[in-house]
Amino acid sequence: MKQKLRAVAIEKRRSLSRADYWNLNDQIIEQFKLFDWSDFNYVHLFLPIKEKNEVDTFEILSFFKTNYPDLKIVVPRTHFAELSLAHVLFDHEHTVLRKNKHQIPEPLYGQIVPVNLIDAVIVPLLTFDLEGNRVGYGAGFYDRFLRNCRPDILKIGLSFYPPENELIDTNEFDIKLTHCIVPHKTYVF
Repeated sequence: MKQKLRAVAIEKRRSLSRADYWNLNDQIIEQFKLFDWSDFNYVHLFLPIKEKNEVDTFEILSFFKTNYPDLKIVVPRTHFAELSLAHVLFDHEHTVLRKNKHQIPEPLYGQIVPVNLIDAVIVPLLTFDLEGNRVGYGAGFYDRFLRNCRPDILKIGLSFYPPENELIDTNEFDIKLTHCIVPHKTYVF
């Protein structure tokens, strides 16, 4: 079932016109701004694969810089051989990004942040259901990462589309979201 959902979600995003993409993206960012981020110290934020029409989280970086300048932003760097992520402190002035082999912007260098300091993770996804189950690209990077985080961490997905009507099949390695932001609404699980 996940493979089919993944394929459908990829095609839906791929077929978005530029106008529709930016309209949906702007709506998600407006929903995102409704969160009160003042009690958070570290937020982990995925950086978007533009070629796959992912939500433009660079707009979230700008929002945090302007409205929560003391908030520490953490961005991932992928270690493909180990199927793991390093968590690098993002500096608006000095972090240098380069796209990896999958077109994901990543920091070339920077201070590694221990996962126990992270208060919230903005999680990439392709689709999700009404119980907070998500479908990603299938490599399990975020499930492995989230398994090592504090139990009270917020796990927030961003999606252009509403949840699937049917529950997504899961396994013992899948980690559920606590929230998912879509245009016009935030789901809380």
